[in-house]
Amino acid sequence: MNEMIKRVSEISELMKSFSNKDKLAILCFLWNEEKNVSEIMTCTDISQSQISQYLWKMKLEWILDCEKKWKEVFYKISEPKVLDLISAMKSIFKS
Repeated sequence: MNEMIKRVSEISELMKSFSNKDKLAILCFLWNEEKNVSEIMTCTDISQSQISQYLWKMKLEWILDCEKKWKEVFYKISEPKVLDLISAMKSIFKS
C-alpha cells in the first residue's frame, strides 16, 4: 500500500505541470526539440518573464534540462514520462 501511495504522490506532482495551460503549452512546444525563450515566445502569448519563471520552476522539478549554446540557453524535456504523457495527449486529442 505504501508503494501505491508513493506512486500516486509522484504522479500528482508531475501532473501539476500539466494543469497549468501555459506550462502545458511550453511542454508541448518542447516535446520534439529544444528551444530557447525567444522561440517559445513566438509560439505562445506568454510574456518573456513568465516563460522564464515557468522554465526555472520546471527545471527545479527535474522536468526540463537546459544547455547554454553561445549566449543562449536552450531548454528540453528531460523526464521521459513527460514525453510519453505528451505523446499520449497528442494521440488522444489528435493534434
